[in-house]
Amino acid sequence: MINFFFIFIILNLIIFLNIKKISKFVNIFDVPDKKLKTHKKKTPLIGGTIILLNLFLLIAYQIIFLGEFFFLEKEYFKTIDIIGIFILILSFYLLGLYDDKYNLNPLKKIFLSIILIFISITLNKELIIFNFSLSFYDSRIFLENFSLIFTIFCFIVLMNSLNFYDGINGQSCIYFLVVFSYLLILTKRYEFYGLILIILFFLLVLNLKNQLFLGDNGIYVLSIILSIALIYEHNVYKNIIFADEIFILLLLPGLELIRLTITRLLKGKNPFYGDKDHIHHLLIKRNSLIKTNLILAIITSLPIILFKVLVLNFFLVFIFFLIIYGFIILKMKKNAS
Repeated sequence: MINFFFIFIILNLIIFLNIKKISKFVNIFDVPDKKLKTHKKKTPLIGGTIILLNLFLLIAYQIIFLGEFFFLEKEYFKTIDIIGIFILILSFYLLGLYDDKYNLNPLKKIFLSIILIFISITLNKELIIFNFSLSFYDSRIFLENFSLIFTIFCFIVLMNSLNFYDGINGQSCIYFLVVFSYLLILTKRYEFYGLILIILFFLLVLNLKNQLFLGDNGIYVLSIILSIALIYEHNVYKNIIFADEIFILLLLPGLELIRLTITRLLKGKNPFYGDKDHIHHLLIKRNSLIKTNLILAIITSLPIILFKVLVLNFFLVFIFFLIIYGFIILKMKKNAS
């Protein structure tokens, strides 16, 4: 496996050195409009392409040489499970790529997402959430006939919240670095999450150097990989026991999704179309890019530390975080006015 880590790093160095050729081949760019898109030059949207190149190399190596899939031994997975995961990752990469190119209508995007998720989880039953436990509730909750609906809902909410959250260079890469680092420490699955972190590190460097944006294709692929990882850690590996632990990991982007949706509706705006009211927009008005990303990284990590390290009650963590989040939003808005 050490040799493969070396190959993996070499592959990303080759990608790093040939980023312009890859960008020209994909030929999808984010062009500044001086409104929401204030970057200075057109930037390639190839985050998902780079992740996919790495991921397919990883999967091919595992299946051919190790008899594993996502570091799960051969006897624990079926061919149909692999097909379900392949369809899920590849279809959302293509959906994101199409959205980056043609700006797909949000309602059509959600409708297509529901169909793609339904097909994939029907093929791979391990991705369906049939039941879950909560740290503050003694009985296990069984979803029965609502399992499919609930699972699809979870996928959609996670993807949309992370899409809403994305906005400035480094922001999403840092968020995923924090979450996947937590999963690596929690599960001791060093190979898989370690390789994901290597990909994210290279993406972060390229993103901060303005050589690429993740784009919807990158956010969708990372969101799907995270969704699969969280469900597998809960359903198969049993490393995540309580559902509220997942809620804690997604607390910041989740609150952003709720706040922005409500405020846009109250203003009579379409909640699916962007504005400059995101937390990163508010922070970067008074801080540098590095300081803004550092603040966001701390905010992302805070509920995880409170819940898992200090072992505080879920409701205490949620209320404390809500106060911190609300204070930052109000303070930044006050300073901006």
